[in-house]
Formats: sequence, structure tokens, C-alpha cells
Amino acid sequence: LAARGVEPGQRVALMLPTGEDYFVAFYAALLAGLIPVPIYPPARRSQLEEHLRRQSSILRDASVSALITNDDAVVVARLLAAQIETLHTVSTVLQLTDVATAPAYRARGSELAFLQYTSGSTGDAKGVMLTHDNLLANVRADGLGLAVTSRDVFVSWLPLYHDMGLIGAWLGSLYHGIPLVIMSPLQFLSRPQRWLHAIHR
Repeated sequence: LAARGVEPGQRVALMLPTGEDYFVAFYAALLAGLIPVPIYPPARRSQLEEHLRRQSSILRDASVSALITNDDAVVVARLLAAQIETLHTVSTVLQLTDVATAPAYRARGSELAFLQYTSGSTGDAKGVMLTHDNLLANVRADGLGLAVTSRDVFVSWLPLYHDMGLIGAWLGSLYHGIPLVIMSPLQFLSRPQRWLHAIHR
């Protein structure tokens, strides 16, 4: 990202399904001093263009400089980028792994960590500014409330672009040093008992 001219403090949208690429892209953005902006990926390939059009209001509002997505969406996203003045880089995680690494950015607790947008189901999606201190306070409070110990395992079907999946499941597990088992939200929705079987295992 740094090699493509994305500078610390700029926003990078992540439109990725729950999976390994999401972890890589989110951490890469933080390590480069960028502000991740999670947006949900399209549910169906046939609705890709319409989905991107709906997401364009978030991309404009956040003044996003880069968009990281998957192979299915990258071509349509590049077309969309022509309509969003600030958006100059559209790429997949794989396309971003072919350059040398930049030195890690050292953020202060009071700095913005990422922008979490509301669902927009009852109106236009609104961005919520979360600092690194906000995230740590939330994760610590969750750990105290749940009495988390090193013997725990977190099994989650919550999507990583949702605040509960991102902060509660993933960042919480990382902070408390416990294993995290991630399921596809679509697998859970198609057969919810899979989550219970995963917890059992």
C-alpha cells in the first residue's frame, strides 16, 4: 500500500469476506498507519454492481484512498473508482504482496484506529470514529465481563466487517491470547447448528 502511494492517516476500505485475506489486509493497513474502513462484501455475484453503487456513499464519506477486495469485485470496483475522486488504488490482497515491506507505523492511543460504519438499514450509513484507546477499553471490558482466561477458545460466525466480529471476537481473542475459530457467516446462516457443533469440537 505504501509503495502505491497510500500514506499514513489515509483511509483504506476493506470489502472482503470473512477469511485469511481479511486478517492480512486489516493488519497491513494498521501497520502502514492507515485507517481501515470495513464494508460488507456482496452476497451474490449477480448483485455486484448494485452493491458497489450502494457502498459508494461510504467510500465518498470516508474519503477512501484505497479499496482492497477480492477477484470477483476488483474489475467493477475499478470502474467505480473513476467516480470517487479520492479513490486511486483498487487491489486484491495477493496483488499487494509483491513489494518490499515498509517500516511499521507507531500509532498513539488517541489516534484513529478505524472507521466503523452503521448498517444504513434505517438511513444513510454513518461512520463511527474509533481510536486505539477506544478499542483497548472495549476489549478489556469484554474480557472482565466474560471472565476470559487462557483456557478459553472463541468460536465465532460473526463477520469480520461487523463490529462484534472484528472487535469482540478477533481483536478480543488477540488481546487475551486465546485461540479464535472463525466460521463463514454464510455457513452459519445456511445451517445454524454448525456453530454449536464447532463449539462442541
